[in-house]
Amino acid sequence: MASETALVQSPAPGVSRYTQAMAKCLDQVASKPGGAPDRAAVQTLVNLVQGRMLEYLADRICRDYEIRDEQSKYQIVTALLGIFSDEFFALFRSKIDFKPQLALMIARRIIRKECGPHTKAAPNRQPSDRLYPALFRKYFEYRNLGEIQAMVETDVEIQKIILLAQLKPHFREAPGLRKLADILERDHEGSSTSFFMDLVKRGEIARVMRLVESGAWEGEVQALHQHLAHLRGD
Repeated sequence: MASETALVQSPAPGVSRYTQAMAKCLDQVASKPGGAPDRAAVQTLVNLVQGRMLEYLADRICRDYEIRDEQSKYQIVTALLGIFSDEFFALFRSKIDFKPQLALMIARRIIRKECGPHTKAAPNRQPSDRLYPALFRKYFEYRNLGEIQAMVETDVEIQKIILLAQLKPHFREAPGLRKLADILERDHEGSSTSFFMDLVKRGEIARVMRLVESGAWEGEVQALHQHLAHLRGD
């Protein structure tokens, strides 16, 4: 039987570093007497599987917002690692504690899907679009990945990354982009970020750029605050 590493010797473009690391880990396990994983190997695979699951979630976000910048994707993955605590993965880890071989099985399934000879990606749908939602349902018991993604997209840090990645190509001059980056950096409460994000979701990118470059965004955000306060009866 071919080694797991052999499957990624000539990987398709964009094969995840997590997937490649899984293959190497599995080969190390197979090289040991009996081919049984020790606790350290299982823990490594668990961490890699979790990382790959979150990277897939970042892939979905990037596709939905047409973000092709690898640096922005990396930033989203890093933010997700901070958002999803051990509590989110608790059920998955308890299943692995009960059945350590499960970590190997899941890793092999990921490797076969992403590195196998029949892997074929489409522009708007990847081979992973069936695999990872299924893994989330079966081993994490999160049945609606869309709801998880929607929740993630309300995170202020994620929104800041999306905004900068989406708007960067539209600013003709660097000062405009620097203004936006400065606004987002100083927005600790997230109100300005959410305001811009709502406009981007409605496709009003040109309006965002005008507001940033003119400075008129502050008045609109303040007016929105007052409107919301009125609705709350403050």
